[in-house]
Amino acid sequence: MLKRMLLLSILVLDQTGCTIYAERPRSQPIAYTPASVQFYERLKRELLQLEDIKVGDGPIAAAGRKVTAKITVRSSDGKLVYEGPAVMYWGLEDDTFIHNSPREPYMLSLSQTGIAVGLNGMAVGGKRRITVPPNLVCYSGSVGDSLDKGEDPRATCGLVYGKKKLFEVRKVPLIVEATLTAACRPVFPQVLGFYIGERCRDSNLPKRDPTDPIWRFYHVVPDQP
Repeated sequence: MLKRMLLLSILVLDQTGCTIYAERPRSQPIAYTPASVQFYERLKRELLQLEDIKVGDGPIAAAGRKVTAKITVRSSDGKLVYEGPAVMYWGLEDDTFIHNSPREPYMLSLSQTGIAVGLNGMAVGGKRRITVPPNLVCYSGSVGDSLDKGEDPRATCGLVYGKKKLFEVRKVPLIVEATLTAACRPVFPQVLGFYIGERCRDSNLPKRDPTDPIWRFYHVVPDQP
């Protein structure tokens, strides 16, 4: 009832010219420098093993988009670590805040740089096998940092934040099979400065050229002011 009254009030005020409703990205995509792009392309080319089992034909997973996939994660000895959905907001200015929000389950931990970079460039409907080396598991560094940070190989960290539990993983090689289910631009409608939900807009940019190598890094260009 309250929600219905709120929506009715919005419509009335909108007709009178009051601008209390807005829809805009909650976070702008990060502006990637050529050095940043080269860094992530080097990760994909030199450290990850990527194999496209099936090439999709939908929107691609790019930094600056909400990416959803079904993943199966196994350690190098074949032990199942996790199987289920994974959601990622990566490449947005406030991605840490969004990932720490309990609003949405199955968030991929931001420390899983290898999986995040491995998903980049997939198209919706595609399936990819990603082999992640230990130094990209539980990796919390940034562009320019050393990839071998000397962390304890016995360390554990978050993998996916489920509805009721945190799935953790050890800092060991991981074999990930991922099917991309969605990639879109998240926008959050606001009323009087309060977020009232989320919408996801399809976009055909950036595009993947069929001749692009699998290690190409894709990112959304920020909106112009």
